[in-house]
Amino acid sequence: MSTTEQREGANARALTVIDVPAGPASIDALWEPIDEALRGGPAIALVPQVSPLTPLAVTEAIRAGVQPAWPVASDTAVVLSTSGSTGQPRGVCLSASALTVFAGNVNDLAGGDPTWVLAIPPTSVGGLNVMIRARATGRRPIAVASVGGADRFTDVAFAAAVDAAATQGQPVAVSLVPTQLPRLLETSLGRRALADCSLILVGGAALTPQAAQDCASAGISITTTYGMTETSGGCILNGSPLPGVEVRLDDTDGRIFLSGPMLASGYRDGANEAFTDGWLRTQDRGRWVDGDLQILGRLDDVVLIKGVNVDLVAVEDRASDHPLISSTIAVAANDDDEARVHLIYTGEVVELNDIADWIAETLGSPAIPTAIHRVESFNLTSSGKVDRRGTAAQLGLELFADEL
Repeated sequence: MSTTEQREGANARALTVIDVPAGPASIDALWEPIDEALRGGPAIALVPQVSPLTPLAVTEAIRAGVQPAWPVASDTAVVLSTSGSTGQPRGVCLSASALTVFAGNVNDLAGGDPTWVLAIPPTSVGGLNVMIRARATGRRPIAVASVGGADRFTDVAFAAAVDAAATQGQPVAVSLVPTQLPRLLETSLGRRALADCSLILVGGAALTPQAAQDCASAGISITTTYGMTETSGGCILNGSPLPGVEVRLDDTDGRIFLSGPMLASGYRDGANEAFTDGWLRTQDRGRWVDGDLQILGRLDDVVLIKGVNVDLVAVEDRASDHPLISSTIAVAANDDDEARVHLIYTGEVVELNDIADWIAETLGSPAIPTAIHRVESFNLTSSGKVDRRGTAAQLGLELFADEL
């Protein structure tokens, strides 16, 4: 008998795996099962089918993480995989109450009864939330044709979905990941479609300063969200916790602790050390700025380089301000058993010396990259977020142990 079975005992609930196709068909596959699961019917685990965004190895890792052969606790409605962007995906157990507690709050931000556009995979917590918020309105969301890796995400596909949603005569709401924004902001069609949305949630990863500036310049109002699968998605919007959400910061390193009605009950593997006394210990660090929570990055983004703590997020932000660079990933790579900064970027060709001077000017010499790597694009996870580990591996970089 498994650890999970022993723990659940007589309160076990059967788990049904939903193999979710890419594209608009994902809505048909999930609409009724999600509704039944939230009403107390069979619990479901969401696993994406193989697509260009989710190759077989990723799909198999997600399936293993949700552990479909084992029952779940009676209060578990959905088992959802973590993104796996920094390691193996893990199944997270979410109750109906945790998943639905903020649906009304978010819908109210869009005007109370919005039509949702599904632009990110419903197998991610952000996409699942779109389905749940749409369920609260009684109307199915409108899917972008490319969702889940069915095709390439484009301004044309996004605008078509927004236009279709607008025909229903209600405000239009959408959730995006940061990698999608630049593609929309660079064309008049994309900017127009964004402007037609009453609510644009952006989460899943930090929004770059440049993207925020571009949105402001285009007159596009966005709402940043902070959360994770373990918090049933975004629970802090524009730096402000939603009702009932509590935040605590560690005085030493700024580690973020979260508590509230949206917390998961734990992981499928039973290793729940991160959940203690109603609090989730995250791997993120933050600080309060004028009453708002500012996310500074992950704790493992701070690495020791030549005896000095270097913040990789700060390196990324500074490098992204360079006029020839569009977007960046900074990683601590293993060079002869020592951590050294490597910068991976998209944009125009730039010389290492130029970048070195640019970064040293504000961050000091320890933050200067040992090497820079220009790529056409970054690898993405199944939820559309930048896959730092996968992008580094494709370049033959071995991440330093302290960053794993």
